[in-house]
Amino acid sequence: MARIEHILESFTFHHPDGDRDMIIRAYEYALARHEGQQRQSGEPYIFHPMSVAKIAADMGLCEPSICAALLHDVVEDTDTKVDEIGDQFGDDVALLVEGLTKLDNVQFVQREERQAESFRKMLIATVSDIRVLLIKLADRLHNMSTLDALTPEKQERIAQETRDIYTPLAGRLGLAWLKADFDDLCFKYLEPDAYKALAEAVKSTRRRRMLFINRIKKELEEMLRERDIPNIQVTGRLKNLYSIYMKMSRKDLDYEKVHDAIAFRVVCETLEQCYLIFGLVHAKWVPVPGLVKDYIAMPKANHYQSLHTTVVSDTGERMEIQIRTRQMHEIAEYGIAAHWAYKEDRQNTEKDVYLWLRGILENQSELNDSREFFDSVKVDLLHEEVFVFTPAGEVISMRNGATPLDFAYAIHSEVGHHCKGAWVNGVMVPFDTVLKNGDNVEIITAADQRPNKNWLQIAKTSRARNRIKAFLRVEQREQSLKVGKGLLERALRKKGISFSRVMKSGELDKLASRFGFSSGNDVVAAIGYGRLDESAVVFELLPEESKQESRSTIRESAFEKLLRTVRWQDDGIVIDGVDNVMVNFAKCCNPLPGEPVVGFVSRGRGIIVHHQRCPQSSHLEADRQIRVHWAQNAVSRRPVKIRVVSGDRPGILASLSNSFTERNINITSVHCDTDDAKGAVSTFIFAVDNAAQLNELIRGIKQIKGVYEVSRVQL
Repeated sequence: MARIEHILESFTFHHPDGDRDMIIRAYEYALARHEGQQRQSGEPYIFHPMSVAKIAADMGLCEPSICAALLHDVVEDTDTKVDEIGDQFGDDVALLVEGLTKLDNVQFVQREERQAESFRKMLIATVSDIRVLLIKLADRLHNMSTLDALTPEKQERIAQETRDIYTPLAGRLGLAWLKADFDDLCFKYLEPDAYKALAEAVKSTRRRRMLFINRIKKELEEMLRERDIPNIQVTGRLKNLYSIYMKMSRKDLDYEKVHDAIAFRVVCETLEQCYLIFGLVHAKWVPVPGLVKDYIAMPKANHYQSLHTTVVSDTGERMEIQIRTRQMHEIAEYGIAAHWAYKEDRQNTEKDVYLWLRGILENQSELNDSREFFDSVKVDLLHEEVFVFTPAGEVISMRNGATPLDFAYAIHSEVGHHCKGAWVNGVMVPFDTVLKNGDNVEIITAADQRPNKNWLQIAKTSRARNRIKAFLRVEQREQSLKVGKGLLERALRKKGISFSRVMKSGELDKLASRFGFSSGNDVVAAIGYGRLDESAVVFELLPEESKQESRSTIRESAFEKLLRTVRWQDDGIVIDGVDNVMVNFAKCCNPLPGEPVVGFVSRGRGIIVHHQRCPQSSHLEADRQIRVHWAQNAVSRRPVKIRVVSGDRPGILASLSNSFTERNINITSVHCDTDDAKGAVSTFIFAVDNAAQLNELIRGIKQIKGVYEVSRVQL
């Protein structure tokens, strides 16, 4: 019972009146269920849930949390059901265990999809109960501390996953000690050589630096004692290995030249004392410009508060000093766990502290793909914060690199949708400007402004990107429904069939599944996208006798024609925000990026793109026309054919070829003829990235002596 006593001792420290017997029962239950099971290290499996429970107890979590930590693997690794957990320990414990259970019964094509779906489930469960995530982080910490028993491949995979997700997540939740432990453990397994070298270097200088820490600690204590500031706690430490390594990497330094690897912390009683001590420190030592930060006036998103300053000691050594109250220190060390364990008003805590997690739940409803959700969360986790102000003086925390467009969506989706620009510190700026700490931002909106696909290149936060994607999905569907309705309605009218009757009667809904869709509207949208041929849909709606008459005129089966798979070809064409549509370029005009274009919905062959001045496009049906344009900075290598008329002199072909070589354009075909009336006629086929490149080539060829005419011709 020695190990369980350690758990109980830590639990009782935080909860003197807690239910110890419940924890003992959970331990005995887990011990019985895991009997005979071993970890890969060879130790009894029960050691793992007990270690997780000890970490959870040290966080100050409640008895249901400790019980869930002890039981978190019994559903996954034994034949125990969640309902049994509920019967034995109550619904609270059962819900926590359910939130922690992996999706072993769901089969995914790739491991990444399984990981992403498990992560999604964990975070969604977290939104309703933060304890799920706290226990999961404790579970990951113990797994990371026992990686030595695994193969190097598994060590690297788990460590990389921890660095990508769990480490920044611990930081986001304010668990500073846990983030530091994760950082060093990931460093150990992902950069083993650098870790070993740095660990040895730190060890070799440890004695000297500890002497320095003890001296400065005494000086700080004496200075504060002289000012009669009571109940002060001063500590000093070497920074964790990974933070030192990152500083060495950023500044390209050897360890011996890292002069601010030492940090001190002063914990006092009141807010007034924090600022008083802050002033005394600056009076004693010279602060380093740019390294003074007031997180009390502007707390981080995880509610971290502290004064930070880096100063230079009398021996020239840099050192960081953090100053905070005891309550600030609790939150700095244990983050949300401190709120759960000690704060009485949990309803307000949930409203304030869980805001980001609730945003995740809101975002996930718009992302059906687990991998997309997973990547969306990583975008926000892996970046530091900037703090900007609204016109009313409210502080908004955003990820580093955020733009006014992100700020607009942080205020409200409608503000984001109509964002046209912004005033930043009184100066009008475009909405792709990168915001900095302390910026005062006011959004400029316009009623006619709407998101477009290019906005996804500007938006950096997952909230903004997901709102833009949702808007574009709705807009593209509305457009495809409009185009499809017009095409299908006209085709039905030719057969004497009413479109409205077909829709109201549900005939198209019944037919949809035969074409691989779930509703009649999906069929209409597919026609509008150019994926389906409306004539084949009409054929299936005809009476049986009419089908027999028409069948002989149809060269291929309606299903063969309609159900051919078509794919989006990323040729730099934007079709009013529509994705997943096949794009073909008309051979008659073969438009290039930079040239004005127009699109036409073809019958089952996607969108055909013509040059706006193409004579052939004027003969196409106007109601099939759709707005298209080249994406910004679009590059699409397209074949081009030009005809050059020149004098028939020696060396003219070499001069023409040099024009291509000078512009790094590869000729794929060349044909030369002579004409008594015109001289030499040469045709070249080659590929260019855009119209500007072609025009520049043509200008160069025209400057060659003896060239009379250069024209672009049909391939």
